[in-house]
Amino acid sequence: MGEGLKLMSRLGATTCAAPAAATAWCRWCQPGAVLRSRRGATAALLAVALSVLVGMAGLAMEGGEIHLTRLNAQTSADAAAMAAASAYQYRGRAAAMAAAIEVAGRNGFTAAMVTVNNPPATGSAAGNTNAFEVVINKPVTVTLSRAFLGAASVMASRRGVASLQPNARACILALSGTVTVQNSGSFNAANCYVGSNLPGVSVNIPQSNGAVLAQGVAAVGTCAGCSNSRWSLTQGYQEHSPPLSNPYGFLDSKALPSISGASCLNTTPLNANGPIQPSGTTKAYCASVTISNTAAVSFAPGTYMFQNASLSIGSIASFACAGCSFIFIGSTPGNLSISNTSTVTVSAPTVNSSDADYDGVLFYRAGRSASGSSGAPTLNLQSVSSFNLTGGIYFPNAYIKMGNVSSTANSGCLAVVGGTVEIGSLSSYRFDISTCASHATPVPATQLARLVE
Repeated sequence: MGEGLKLMSRLGATTCAAPAAATAWCRWCQPGAVLRSRRGATAALLAVALSVLVGMAGLAMEGGEIHLTRLNAQTSADAAAMAAASAYQYRGRAAAMAAAIEVAGRNGFTAAMVTVNNPPATGSAAGNTNAFEVVINKPVTVTLSRAFLGAASVMASRRGVASLQPNARACILALSGTVTVQNSGSFNAANCYVGSNLPGVSVNIPQSNGAVLAQGVAAVGTCAGCSNSRWSLTQGYQEHSPPLSNPYGFLDSKALPSISGASCLNTTPLNANGPIQPSGTTKAYCASVTISNTAAVSFAPGTYMFQNASLSIGSIASFACAGCSFIFIGSTPGNLSISNTSTVTVSAPTVNSSDADYDGVLFYRAGRSASGSSGAPTLNLQSVSSFNLTGGIYFPNAYIKMGNVSSTANSGCLAVVGGTVEIGSLSSYRFDISTCASHATPVPATQLARLVE
């Protein structure tokens, strides 16, 4: 028994006295060694896990910020594009571009973040001068999610496109004066609008009319008489409406020829009993022409240019001209009068062989200053029993007067645009623009700004 204890004592002493180097290989076998190694691995894994969790939390928070910024950028781009398109029809291109920048700025996007293109550079509206493209690019700084995104910031980019689009089309438009309809047994414009871009009293329809039928009335100012319950305005009337578009406005800046010498055609005798010949656009009648006191006159198709000269046709049985444009130019353009005639049938060329700008144009006067009055109209269409006009009439800044006119039928295309328009004493004449597309005749229209992309 004692020997056994001694042997065990010696073995234990030998074990405990073993050198450290001899027991180094067994450090994992020592009490607590495995626990300490697991704590180290857990700490490393915890550090990695915490980094991932922080990154994911950052991605969630900063991703939400990116998403909200993009939503705000889209809403702001749409609003800015709409503002630009709306401003364009009132104040022009420069004001439209500025309006887009201003609206985007009010929503927190600086001018450096905003690009405005007119026409749009891309998309379905590319090349459309009535459309405005607004692109917003705003960098969003990221910190917690930088490792996942691989960048210090993310660009929130959005785009909006708005365009002016025609709404209701008009057959009669006064650009700078009043449209007056009076003393008519029946005024019929059932398929088109009547409008004026004049502030103040834009349209005047007194009770002296027997009946008034129109698709609607659009007045930049007010309409006197539109509330009359006897009138039939199928789409009502709009006061303080946006201006109607002028589809002939491009002619205002058109370079026109100055005719002289041999290019001025002979107008002797001025009181002609027969037709005159087309002049084209390189020649013109430089003295006034009056055609009267004859049974019937038929002009050949073509362009008839009058420089500082007027054309009067009256006191004849009939006047006809198919595919004709009558153009009045010069420093003091002349007047046009067609009156006291039984039958007038005149149509514009769908394709003008002399100048494509006159496609679908019947009568055009290039005067820049106001001219004419009710007593002395610049364009006088009076006392015609059967009046069939086809095409566009553009007499900017001029007084147009049409009265004592009737017609049993017409072609369905007459667009009248002037400075001031006075219409009276109609019986069965019908204003219509339903076939103008087939005649290549531009038509005025109310315009609305709409998002298109």
